[in-house]
Amino acid sequence: MLDLSRYLPGPYCSMILADLGMEVLKVEDTVRQDPARRSGPRYKKESAYFLAVNRNKKSLAVNLRTEEGKVIFQKLVSRYDVVLENFRPRVLDRLGIGYSSSKKINPRIVYCSISGYGQEGPYRDKPGHDINYIGLAGLLEMTGEKEGPPCLPGVLIADLTSGLFAAIGVLAALSEREGSGEGSHVDVSMMDSVVSLMGYHIAHFDAERKPFQRGGPMFNGALACYNVYETKDHRFMTLGAIEPPFWETFCKIAGRPDWAREDVTTVLRRHNMGEEIRNLFKTKTQTEWKKIFEGRQSCCEPVRNIEEVFSDPHLQNRRMLVDIVHPIEGRLRQGGNPIKLSEMEEVFTPPPSLGQHTEETLQRLGYSSSDLFQLREKGVLK
Repeated sequence: MLDLSRYLPGPYCSMILADLGMEVLKVEDTVRQDPARRSGPRYKKESAYFLAVNRNKKSLAVNLRTEEGKVIFQKLVSRYDVVLENFRPRVLDRLGIGYSSSKKINPRIVYCSISGYGQEGPYRDKPGHDINYIGLAGLLEMTGEKEGPPCLPGVLIADLTSGLFAAIGVLAALSEREGSGEGSHVDVSMMDSVVSLMGYHIAHFDAERKPFQRGGPMFNGALACYNVYETKDHRFMTLGAIEPPFWETFCKIAGRPDWAREDVTTVLRRHNMGEEIRNLFKTKTQTEWKKIFEGRQSCCEPVRNIEEVFSDPHLQNRRMLVDIVHPIEGRLRQGGNPIKLSEMEEVFTPPPSLGQHTEETLQRLGYSSSDLFQLREKGVLK
């Protein structure tokens, strides 16, 4: 894969594929590079945000606005299977390295474009960020408490979801190519990706034809058996006892067997039962509740902070918290790959420095040491 993408959606997609064994060459501008390298907190030199989504990749630093840079890219396109980019539509076409140009060089190329609103449609050229996409898709309107304003999610949903769909799209296009022999253009919209997550809610509205009220839908706060409750020490517990066996166990532990007679998906919408459960949880600390529900089939778990997640033995067993040794930054703690393949050993190499593999890559294309020197002198390479 030739990865032209920047920031989060594209790099997240290519990291997933790199974790699964795909060779990913990150193609960065010699000056502007991936802006994520300059964003957020730093370790010693590199940004934590950049390091979080760029492991298992190589880096080529080349100025694609030069004719020599475009030639290098075209030579790479002839050898690679996939191109990934997340610029606004038509930007790379204007540079002469878009899908139509790449397909002429390599008819088998799978070219994946992630953009805010897709390659076609009335919104195509609008700028946007995650908050805009989740707002326009209707997700933000449903997120938050009943009487409160919309509440921003703790993660960038549109960014990450579009990265996931892009990875799926690339794999599907590669599979389809096995039969047709032809590549294709994978068009992933960040707003579309959020709408796809809204399937339950779209069906709900289509069936009832009633607008949603924040905190009203089934999984958004309407049910007392499926909610978040504050504890005595001002921390929180999640209760997900939406199935009768779990609800009955919870009621037994709570000392309220009478609640178990109530239907979990209808009567539990009653405000007074939610208040009673809320008052119950405030009688003990989160640690006390955690001990009470430990090993019980009740779907009641603590809301943890990131420090507590770091020490979770289950996640460590699942290799979802991995340590990578970076030659400059030292030990990096990162989230692992959630896709576990029985016949593949997980390997995590540190994210590359800018242009770390430029010389190696161009030598494979037939460039000599003299060629590389001249290209650097002209500002084509870093």
